[in-house]
Amino acid sequence: MTDAWTRELLTDLREARFRPRAWSRFLRRSFARAREHRRAYSRAHRETLALGALGLAAWAEAFGRPGVAVVGAAWWVAVVLMVDWHLGLLDGRERLGPANVLSILRAGTPPALLALGTAPLGIAVFAAAGASDVLDGAVARRRGETTRLGHWLDASVDGLVLGAAALVALPPWAAALVIARYAIPWALVAAAYFVYGEDPSRSGFVSGRYPGLVLYGGLSLSLLGLPGGTTVAVLGVLAGFATLATTVARWQRGRESPECQTAS
Repeated sequence: MTDAWTRELLTDLREARFRPRAWSRFLRRSFARAREHRRAYSRAHRETLALGALGLAAWAEAFGRPGVAVVGAAWWVAVVLMVDWHLGLLDGRERLGPANVLSILRAGTPPALLALGTAPLGIAVFAAAGASDVLDGAVARRRGETTRLGHWLDASVDGLVLGAAALVALPPWAAALVIARYAIPWALVAAAYFVYGEDPSRSGFVSGRYPGLVLYGGLSLSLLGLPGGTTVAVLGVLAGFATLATTVARWQRGRESPECQTAS
C-alpha cells in the first residue's frame, strides 16, 4: 500500500509534469527519508551492512576469476544499497528477520548463475535459489514476520534469478520472453505509482506462483541438458503473461468502479 508520504511526493511530481527540478526534489526527499529510516531501524541497518561485508568477502574469493569477482561484488553492493534504502518497508520490525535474509542472499546469485552457466556448481546455485524461494515465504508466515520489504524482495528477486538462468539455459528468443515476463510487470507497477500514485499489485492481484513453478521446472530441465526444457519454460512464461493480463484487467475494472471514482 502506498503511504501518505509517498503519495504526497508522487502527487508533487505529477503536478510538476515530471520536470528535472521536480525529480531533484523527489530524490532529495527520498534520500532524506531513507536516512530517517536507517536511524529508526538501526539494528536492521547494521544487519544489512554485515550482510554486505560478508557478501563482498565471498565475492573476493569468487572462482579465482578477478573479472567475475568485480562484477559480482558490484552487483552485491547494489543489492545491499537498495535494501538499506527501503528499510521503512519493514513495517516497524527492528530486524531484517530470517526470511528477508534468505531473499537478500538469493538476490546475490544472478552474477554467479551467469558466470557458472550449466556447470554442476551453477545448477547447485540455481537449486539453492529455488529452495530459498520456497523457504522465505514459509518462514515469514510461520514467524509472523511478513512485511512489505519481504513482498518487494520476493517478487523482484524471482525475476532476476529466473532471468539470469534463462540467459544461460535457453535459446536467446526464449530467454527474451522470460526477461519480458518479469520486466513488463515492474514497468507497469512503476507507471501506476507515478501516474496514479497507487500499487496495482494489491488490487485484483492474480498469483503467478504456479506459472513460475512451471518456468522453474523448464529452466531446471534445460540446465541439466534434458529434453523439453525450452518448451516447458515457454509454457510457464505464457501462463505468467495470462495471469498478468488478468491482474491488469481486474485493476482497471476496479479503477473504473463507482466506489473507486467516488473515493478519488
